[in-house]
Amino acid sequence: MFFFIPLIAKVCTLFRKLKVNNRILLKYHSYSGLISGLFLLVIGITGAVLAFSEEIDEAVFQEYSVKAPGEKLALDKAIKNVQAEFPQWETRIVHFDKGQSILFNLRLPDARRFVFVHPETGQIIANINANTTITKWLLKLHYSFFAGVFGRILVFVVGILVLLSLLTGIVLYRKVIIKTLLFKVKIKQRRSRNFYSALHRYIGVWALMLNLVLVITGIFLAYKVAKSGLQTPEPPRPPNLAISVEQSLMQIKTQYPEFMPTYIRLPKNESSAITVNGVFHSDPFYLSQYYNKFLIDANTGIIISVSRISDAPFVTRLDSMISPLHFGQYGGFPIKLLYCIIGLSGPFLSVTGFIIWKKKKQKANSIA
Repeated sequence: MFFFIPLIAKVCTLFRKLKVNNRILLKYHSYSGLISGLFLLVIGITGAVLAFSEEIDEAVFQEYSVKAPGEKLALDKAIKNVQAEFPQWETRIVHFDKGQSILFNLRLPDARRFVFVHPETGQIIANINANTTITKWLLKLHYSFFAGVFGRILVFVVGILVLLSLLTGIVLYRKVIIKTLLFKVKIKQRRSRNFYSALHRYIGVWALMLNLVLVITGIFLAYKVAKSGLQTPEPPRPPNLAISVEQSLMQIKTQYPEFMPTYIRLPKNESSAITVNGVFHSDPFYLSQYYNKFLIDANTGIIISVSRISDAPFVTRLDSMISPLHFGQYGGFPIKLLYCIIGLSGPFLSVTGFIIWKKKKQKANSIA
């Protein structure tokens, strides 16, 4: 928390240079919070639940899971059977640990399916509509409000308004931030407006650091999602693989023993390569697994190229941090619990902020 003090000081200095007084700042703070408040309720609550998306999916998928005692993984058979059953779908393999069900994520421009395959026989166990699972439903609500491209753009705008509310709040409360962190600001319960103001200040200050992380990374993600929504996706035309993906993975393991594959994208069309994503043991925990990339020739099985996030330019490494930082994909259960709590702080600030504004307005009307 305390390493944000230099940032707070710079923001305060900027606003002082612009000669913006507290009354104007309060107006910006109030209206940006009020406009984004209702949407922030939805984004915050869904985000809090999505912090545990992996655990929720694991519980939901339990009925489709198979645990085999052997070390065999019939990945090539699984791919062949899935491509025969779903010949026109883009194919991604998101889970392929030995002894556990192989999980395929199949995609069309307007549809998603999860296909579960037996790890030893390669036979399809079940396939379900991925968009009907609770985590995917919540995620779509989180990033688009189920309003299509308009909803995606709206989430981006809401993110900017929330950031404005946070920055103006930093400046407004700059003189009491340290006191609030040290619990030296009293909560007066006699007057309800003062009580809610104190609660608003305490939650806002203590959640400030992670809320800044969530909002800034969320704005970047919302921009990407909105941009992709404005593009017309091409329907996949995947070829049937004639090579062994199992052998290609063995080749990667032999040449790069420190690499652990976690995600496989089969060719989307005849000219595409097989993409294998994953992590190197030396990678920092906060970098995305999808920025390590092995491209494999779909006709020969030869490794075409290797891209390591650790060797990428700074901007690319910074980009790879956005998703893990936004969704708390590091640190295990304690970090997820923290993200869940901070995710709920946004809706709390929206509600208390509205109450404070409402009581202030009532007082002004009564005086008038």
